[in-house]
Amino acid sequence: MFEVKEFIDTCNNEEFYGYMGRFFAERIFRRELPYLINDSEKIWYLFFDQNQLAGFCGVVMNQNSTSFSDFYLLPTYRSEKNKKYLAKYMLNLYKTEKIRILTNSEDEMKMWEDLGFLKAGHKGSYISYVYGEIV
Repeated sequence: MFEVKEFIDTCNNEEFYGYMGRFFAERIFRRELPYLINDSEKIWYLFFDQNQLAGFCGVVMNQNSTSFSDFYLLPTYRSEKNKKYLAKYMLNLYKTEKIRILTNSEDEMKMWEDLGFLKAGHKGSYISYVYGEIV
């Protein structure tokens, strides 16, 4: 359905910032994605529809779990079908990992629960979800 590009080393990566720069810089995205940040240990998955960026997800692997962060679809691609596609794609890539999600989106909460994630707590207005056995 979507073509996916994986970016592991994104520091000074012109191709990555060519796609993602506006999300880090433009005010409209800063309001929608206030915690969007690129770290050297973050792996990015960018989803394309006929060479058009449709969405992205960041992944951070820690000692005890793997976190999916910055799960995002551009407005024209925000359908339940596309959200589930991205979520299932990511879950399939990391199916052997202990996965954490932090979200404040009601739609995402339901989707993650439907995919087998369990509520694990709160962090301010965000709810933490886990998949797999978290130590």
